[in-house]
Amino acid sequence: MKDINKNIKQSIYWNYVSSVVIHTITLVASAILLKLLSPNDFGVLAILFLVLGLGSIFIGQGYLSAIIREKIIDNTILNTIFWINLGFGFAVVLLSYLLGDWLGEYFKIYSFKNYLSCFSFAYLLQAANVVPLAMLERKLDFKQHSIIHIYATIVAAIIAIFLALYQYGVYSLIWRGLSAGFVVTILVWYKSEWKPSFVFRYSSLKGMHRFSRGVLGTQILRYGANQLDNLMVAKLLGTSDLGIYNRAKTFVLKPAREINAKTRSVAYSALSKLDDPEEYRTTLFKFTLLLAMVIVPLLLIVLISSDTLIYTYLSSEWYPMISILKLLAISSIVISTSMPSQIMLSKGASYTLFKSEMITNVIKVGVLLFAFRFADLLSIVILFLLGQVLSNLLQNIVAYRSVEGYKLMIWKYHILPIIMAFIVYGLAVVIDNYISYSLISMVCKLVVCLSIYGFYAWKTYPEILKRIRK
Repeated sequence: MKDINKNIKQSIYWNYVSSVVIHTITLVASAILLKLLSPNDFGVLAILFLVLGLGSIFIGQGYLSAIIREKIIDNTILNTIFWINLGFGFAVVLLSYLLGDWLGEYFKIYSFKNYLSCFSFAYLLQAANVVPLAMLERKLDFKQHSIIHIYATIVAAIIAIFLALYQYGVYSLIWRGLSAGFVVTILVWYKSEWKPSFVFRYSSLKGMHRFSRGVLGTQILRYGANQLDNLMVAKLLGTSDLGIYNRAKTFVLKPAREINAKTRSVAYSALSKLDDPEEYRTTLFKFTLLLAMVIVPLLLIVLISSDTLIYTYLSSEWYPMISILKLLAISSIVISTSMPSQIMLSKGASYTLFKSEMITNVIKVGVLLFAFRFADLLSIVILFLLGQVLSNLLQNIVAYRSVEGYKLMIWKYHILPIIMAFIVYGLAVVIDNYISYSLISMVCKLVVCLSIYGFYAWKTYPEILKRIRK
């Protein structure tokens, strides 16, 4: 247990250090790119992610989670997974070339085939990295994992800004992804102790099939439900509105999801190794509170500062992003502070996760289809987020029932921090009625509101916070 706790501590430290560094660089780079590029450029990029995202799921095939979870894994299995993923990576590149013209006509985007064919190589690079990155996570070696992605983010930001300055438009965003992929590939293979060999035995994966197929099915369902809003915005409103919506999602959801994903990856690796119910529950408590103490303040910053920053630094074509940012931040406070999938996967219940995902996706899609009656951006956003919140609530009910003492845990470590966050934001709204928009007033609101939330956390969870720090 001591070794696991030590590895968890180091993993969390490096995950959060990398998150702060990566998102600081990303935020600065994105702010510069917003000044240099148009909403339409970002809308095209969002459609590229929409089209290629499904290929990314098949590249992983759920085997990454299986590699991390398995107690013993041999070289034959790793090589077989590597070659399968590489094959899917080449398939993504080929299909992108063959379907590029048809997809360009469907989305009414000129030169879409060129964009798609170029960007597809990022997914080939991803396919080559699945196994070595999974091995780093399996060993809880998030130090190397974090350093590699920090370097990749720096290089990608520099290249994207350079190309945008010379008016390369969409290609500056495409090469941002490609250059990051190249750097990750070079560094991960340089650092990796595992190297592939020409061994392929599909039968060696027999023991993983049930688990990995459950994960794959869950990812496909989640992808379809989570991308339906982007597809509707693209078809009903066009690439400019999609660019505004996508940037808002990126500014709010990406940092929250990245920090959430990094915490969840450590949590999943740690929880998978724990058999004692008391140790499992205690560890889960720590991770749940850790999410609330890190993600909620970040989202409060977005809620409080977004309008002032956008009015001050961006052109009027980006103003519709303000209300979307606030709605996304409010819903993310509710959604991003729990980890139902990691609970089910750590207990080997991938098919329980798959079945719950089927039900929740019906909810998401059913709610979002009402947007056809309104066909405006704000309605699509509200309905999409309503479906997300309801689905997250259902999955939490399913997952936490398998944990002893879950009712107390959800109330004390999940619901109470959310309630306090909304009280603090309400205070910021009240302050807005008495002061004008300015950078000074924004800073004052941030200091007051975050101090109140920090004081609440310190007074309510002193023992847990000390244990997390240790």
